[in-house]
Amino acid sequence: MKDLKLKKYLPRSFFGRALLIIILPIILLEAIIGFAFIQRYFEQVTTQLAKSTVLQINYVQDGYENTQNNSKETFLKKMEKKFELKLIIVKPKIIKKFADKHPYDFSGITLIKILKNDVPNIKHIDLKTYGIVTIFIGLQNNSYLKFEIERERFTASNPHQLLVLMVLLTIILGFLLLMVLRNQIKPIRTLASAAEAFGKGQSLSYKPTGSIEIRKAGSAFIEMRKRLERQIEQRTQMLSGVSHDLRTPLTRLKLALALKEEDPDAKEMLNDIQIMQNILDEFLEFSKNQQTEKVKTVSLIELYEFLKIQSLNLQEKLQWHLNLKNHERKVHLRQNNLSRALNNLIENADCYGSQIKVSIIEKQTRLLIHVEDNGPGIPTDKIEEAVKPFVRLDNSRNLNKPHGVGLGLSIASDLIKIHGGNLHLKKSKNLGGLKASLTLPL
Repeated sequence: MKDLKLKKYLPRSFFGRALLIIILPIILLEAIIGFAFIQRYFEQVTTQLAKSTVLQINYVQDGYENTQNNSKETFLKKMEKKFELKLIIVKPKIIKKFADKHPYDFSGITLIKILKNDVPNIKHIDLKTYGIVTIFIGLQNNSYLKFEIERERFTASNPHQLLVLMVLLTIILGFLLLMVLRNQIKPIRTLASAAEAFGKGQSLSYKPTGSIEIRKAGSAFIEMRKRLERQIEQRTQMLSGVSHDLRTPLTRLKLALALKEEDPDAKEMLNDIQIMQNILDEFLEFSKNQQTEKVKTVSLIELYEFLKIQSLNLQEKLQWHLNLKNHERKVHLRQNNLSRALNNLIENADCYGSQIKVSIIEKQTRLLIHVEDNGPGIPTDKIEEAVKPFVRLDNSRNLNKPHGVGLGLSIASDLIKIHGGNLHLKKSKNLGGLKASLTLPL
């Protein structure tokens, strides 16, 4: 569970994670070294400066105790001018603790230690006032001699310089690493773009670059792409050839049966021939490479009107629901491919339901198209099988047109994937039947 919570705060990109892996240790290392160095530096400087100031404090303390009462005030004024400090005689008061300092005051630890050990009769040290060190020394008459001394006389006056240098060094190293990582990540992004484009039916020009491992992966991708393109071409040619060879004798049989209108079996045989032709059409549609259609840029309202026109034959059954925030928002897609995918889903819904609802919803980064019906639906455990090619479920819910071969949903899924989207099937909450959802990136 802790690992899952930590992942929420980690960069999702490889570039971000690589940068984090490199930069974070550098920052931690500099912080540790800098802290140790600063601590040592402050300790040494504070010790040297404090020792000299302690001598002045002790001199003033001894001189004040040995001066006659009528001359003590004059002595203090003389010492103030000589050592550039402020001296005040204060009445005794209750002091709860020996020293007050800020938690981040590293040099204060050393300063307190030196003053405590080297200044006799010291009662209290106050380091919380910015730029001032206040020291209370007990006198023989039970009063306090209060010293107010500038802090820079005890510690280094410019401790921030080292921190500034550390920050500048981190920025410079981070910038250099950023440039190096960008050059190393660029070949990976190029390969990812080529793979993504190929998944959408596009063939981008790609040449392996970068490190040996990335070049090897790029070469493997090119070989894989060639094999897949060759297999698709062979499949298309084979199915086209089979369809062409079968279509001719089927046409002859259809013509021959058409001449025998009086034969009672002729109608059934013609119906069987029509079914066979429908099957051949599905085979051809599945085998075609639909990726040849050019991408068009249209507005969402234009897309809606186009899809609506393409479904005029079922217009009486269709209920259109439009939820567009910006009707003029542009989208890049293959209209005919999308229309074919949507029509497959609508025809599928028409076969098993009397009500069909089509919803087009615009999200921030996605376009959702839902096709719902009031049919028997699909069991949850069979949804994954439904989109596989040549898969037909039981007679209660055949997912394709009557007498089909199980390609309707598969074709729709492939056409949506060409656009970089997905097809999801689930139960419709509104109508109770099947809900097919198309998700397209915007």
